[in-house]
Amino acid sequence: MKLSNPQALEEGNVSHLNRLMEEAQVKNYLVNHPQFLQQNPELLAHMELSHHVGKTTSLVERQIKVLREKNQSLQGKLVEMLLAAHNNEKLLLDCNQFMLELLDTENIQSLCASIINLLKRDFNLDGAALILVGQYPPADPALIYYAASDIKKLLNCQFPDSQPLCGRLEVEPKRVLFGEMGRELQSCALIPLGEQCEYGLLALASKEVDRFEPEMGTLFIELIANLITHLTRQYEAC
Repeated sequence: MKLSNPQALEEGNVSHLNRLMEEAQVKNYLVNHPQFLQQNPELLAHMELSHHVGKTTSLVERQIKVLREKNQSLQGKLVEMLLAAHNNEKLLLDCNQFMLELLDTENIQSLCASIINLLKRDFNLDGAALILVGQYPPADPALIYYAASDIKKLLNCQFPDSQPLCGRLEVEPKRVLFGEMGRELQSCALIPLGEQCEYGLLALASKEVDRFEPEMGTLFIELIANLITHLTRQYEAC
């Protein structure tokens, strides 16, 4: 017959005794402070209370389970809202910094170069392109078209509601906008400057397939587009 280790038994008994003493302290505290759970109702959401009678689950237990599931769902939604608020705050700060740096440019060429470089740097983009419509001096790397219809023909889109378009772009437009890198770009955002591209177009691109999607919000990129329109038109020949 194999004998048990006396030391292990003693340690086990001590551990069991300590646990019983802790439980007794908790029970004694709750008895002497019956209002504790009323003052801390959030604790109930994390407690498992059994009300089984045979194999039947009581109504109280079912209600508690439903409330606990609702509480977990609300906590998850709250975390999502806080994360979205944090991301929006960061995006707003990035937009503000972007706008401030553009104000330091001295001519149309440095302005256009800064627009493209800052967009790629501050918003982690793989590609950015700018098209201006009108009579402008050389503004490399921006492209200059003389009519908005040329942009619509290039992109095979009329921009009927003058809203940004997000998603996939055909091969030829990507090549014109982004050069040879266009083959690697998977998703794009096309933002008209003015009504139906009357002042030009801003194009943003990423190698990530889901970076720009049709259902995404476009508030911040529209704010950026409005600023770019205002700044570039100051250099258009009257």
